Amino acid sequence: MDFETLVKTRRSIKQYEDTTVNDQDVQDAIELATYAPNHGMREPWRIVWVKKHRVADFSQLFGSLSFKGQTEKQAQFNDKLAPLAGVLLVVGPRDRRQKEHLEDVLAVGGFMQTLSLALHQKSIGSCIKTPGTMFIPELNDALNIQKEEMLYGLIYLTAQTSNEIKERKNSNLISEF
Repeated sequence: MDFETLVKTRRSIKQYEDTTVNDQDVQDAIELATYAPNHGMREPWRIVWVKKHRVADFSQLFGSLSFKGQTEKQAQFNDKLAPLAGVLLVVGPRDRRQKEHLEDVLAVGGFMQTLSLALHQKSIGSCIKTPGTMFIPELNDALNIQKEEMLYGLIYLTAQTSNEIKERKNSNLISEF
């Protein structure tokens, strides 16, 4: 798939089909995404890979923190995540210096978007998530995320579905100085 088609056809897949992914394809996509440009070669990320056989454990933990005391919502959340082929958690440093923190956020965002493109190229569907639950200390403790780190986002892995190219609303983005 050429680059233009890859960029135009990649979509966040939000209807999760019961599927599996080839571990090597995911690993290759992660390794390729590390080449995403980033500020000062900071590369401020590491991946916690929740493989398919652990998705139920992860969704139970995440759902119990997201929907405390709401057993019906917890069950719905668990059912929704059950078909996933896996979840990639993107973890990195929490730099208290404003400029460095911004550079880390931009670098991680570039990495996550590049990873989504690399997964799409391997016919793996993905959806980047940044739910508020990821800031709950109990979740970070359970995932062994250190105090000087933060969870930047999650990438759900699912079946790739075909998508039509959607025209973008952004036009006239360029102005001259």
